[in-house]
Amino acid sequence: MNHVNHTFQTDQFEFTYTESHIENSFSWERHCHARYEMIAVLEGDVRIMLEGRTYRLTENQVGIIPPLLYHTVMANKREAYRRVTALFSRTAVPAALREQFEEKTADPTIFFWRQLHEFRTICEAESPSFYEPLANSLMTQIFYHIIRAEQADKRGDTDEFLQKIILYIDRHLGEKILLDDLAAYTARSKSSVCHLFEEKMGISPRQYILQKRLALANKLIRDGTPPTLAAIQVGYENYSAFYRVYRKHFQTNPSNG
Repeated sequence: MNHVNHTFQTDQFEFTYTESHIENSFSWERHCHARYEMIAVLEGDVRIMLEGRTYRLTENQVGIIPPLLYHTVMANKREAYRRVTALFSRTAVPAALREQFEEKTADPTIFFWRQLHEFRTICEAESPSFYEPLANSLMTQIFYHIIRAEQADKRGDTDEFLQKIILYIDRHLGEKILLDDLAAYTARSKSSVCHLFEEKMGISPRQYILQKRLALANKLIRDGTPPTLAAIQVGYENYSAFYRVYRKHFQTNPSNG
């Protein structure tokens, strides 16, 4: 599968337009963000597997994924695939809408939006500054659409095992989490926990916990928490160890956010 990417960035949003031709049905992205992520499908059919729930996005559908949720994107069919993604912090949402937006998007939100090709035009443009007001306007329209909808679409199949184990990890993210703890909490053997988790999530429990901690640390630092305090809050007693892992993962120092 070959990707063609075009990026566009404003003070508040980081957009990427991607087009590909899917040769096989397989997962090609696994990550966890400190910011909100919008995934908008212009053409294609994909599944988003998000911490024990599975959602489907097809043409003209948009998904809003809250911060700190680990997710995998998988193609459903061999076909052309075009999408736009946008990363943004809560401060990108107008203050008057922010509380309602956060309430409506506490879980992943799926909806139709027929102006998605505007984002492609913006990402492919040679004069980004010219289109910045339009990009901000389109995102504001999306925010209004979400909060004014009578009921956000929360469709998704739920995996009870993953939901249980992820809830435990989230509650203890700032503490030392052992495989023995996960096994005891789920009433399974350690080998069973590892096998089932990796089979369903495409990542080991250890790597999942690491990515969640780093994403949370990144969010805390972006929100103004000093890096040394953020390290402690996500379970690192040794700042040097945190610094090395953070720098390797994000390719930047913690002080840079």
